[in-house]
Amino acid sequence: PTAGLDPTERHRFLNLLSEIGQNIVVILSTHIVEDVRELCSNVAVIAAGQVRVQGSQDALIEGLRGKIWRRRIAREALAEQQARHRVISTRLIAGTPEIRVYADALPEEGYLAVDPDLEDVYFHQVTAAAAAAAEAA
Repeated sequence: PTAGLDPTERHRFLNLLSEIGQNIVVILSTHIVEDVRELCSNVAVIAAGQVRVQGSQDALIEGLRGKIWRRRIAREALAEQQARHRVISTRLIAGTPEIRVYADALPEEGYLAVDPDLEDVYFHQVTAAAAAAAEAA
């Protein structure tokens, strides 16, 4: 709900929602993870029309502990890494792709374990739903 707002209006709006949420249940539908992180004590991720996971932010993040790995790679290596591993997100950092991978153990040499965050929860669920849909097709 805050996309397109300038920083002052964004803070005002988030404060208003937070204040309202102290007295009643507020259902917030957004893809802006930062808004969810700031406002919501309980979260549900919906992907492919299904509630994939729900619970407190801490519990959802804890469920990924030890399973999120990060690595910077050459652009040319992205397709290969996507074929070999469950890449849940890709970001360009100073022009270099940084991928985050979901795996129960070290995917391969060169990956670093990272503390998961709410964005990892979201991307993990969305990519899992897409993979399940692809397998079913």
